[in-house]
Amino acid sequence: MSSTIDLIVLGAIAKAPRSAYDIQKYIEEHNLSEWTKISIPSVYKKVLRLQEQGYVKSSEIQGEYFASKNIYSITEKGAGYLKDMMLECSQQTPKILMDFNAVICNLNTVDHTTSLELIQNIISGIERAKQYYQAVLKEHMDIPLTGKAIMEQQEQVCDTLLSWSQDLYERYKEESTTDDHEKRKMSGTADGVF
Repeated sequence: MSSTIDLIVLGAIAKAPRSAYDIQKYIEEHNLSEWTKISIPSVYKKVLRLQEQGYVKSSEIQGEYFASKNIYSITEKGAGYLKDMMLECSQQTPKILMDFNAVICNLNTVDHTTSLELIQNIISGIERAKQYYQAVLKEHMDIPLTGKAIMEQQEQVCDTLLSWSQDLYERYKEESTTDDHEKRKMSGTADGVF
């Protein structure tokens, strides 16, 4: 039933009537596409679909310096749908998707040196993400509680991922050393035996 895009779009309109362009700007300004599955180009199509379903209504306004534009507001039916979607979404088991898991599951297809380099790249990416969230929290002290909570959540996820990825790096490095020792043993070159 629910769609993340529906939730984001209806939530933006529920806060204040907006044009499709203003909804896109709201999504960009709040970095919502960073942690939800929503693409800016899909917003306009979504608004039109929500209007067809009776969840939003539009009114055309004429601007002094711009052409007319449609301003969308949430209907009573839309407010009920938004509440139902929020309830449904809050009860779901969250899916935590990490793009780098596609790299992790294929580490055994490359040599250990490359594997360690790839894991180090993942660690570096997580460190950059953590620095970003810390900087945003520091620069924007006036973020509303909901936005601040999401930024803090993401920072804590980064902390956990850093710990996990650094542990993976060490275990993979240890496995590499163990494998090299076993290979030398099998070839008769381990422990100074040539």
